[in-house]
Amino acid sequence: MKRVLLVDDHTLFRQVLAIILEERTDLKENVQAGSLGEARRVSADLGSRVDLAVVDFDLPDGDATELIEHLRKVGIPVMAFTADPSLELGGRALRAGAGEVLTLASSGEQIIDTAERLVGG
Repeated sequence: MKRVLLVDDHTLFRQVLAIILEERTDLKENVQAGSLGEARRVSADLGSRVDLAVVDFDLPDGDATELIEHLRKVGIPVMAFTADPSLELGGRALRAGAGEVLTLASSGEQIIDTAERLVGG
């Protein structure tokens, strides 16, 4: 059973994403965080025992650059999300180490395909 870390300030989005990933991928266990601060605490507790991190790049307590860099250093693949379809935020997330950047307009199939590709299955 694979584990996913979901970081987004919108609880409903995290919950729906968890259901989609659980039903359609091997990511059956999820850990959720609603802010950068909470994500830092959770990721410190989990160490590298996460198979994928799905991170909203622009959170109320800052952008996720440092979090993405940390996750990549410990070997966790990152799928970043942004509500901003501009290339600027997506480029920053990719430079930080995100394996893929999707927008909130992405389809469920795009999310599933990206998650499976990033976890290698």
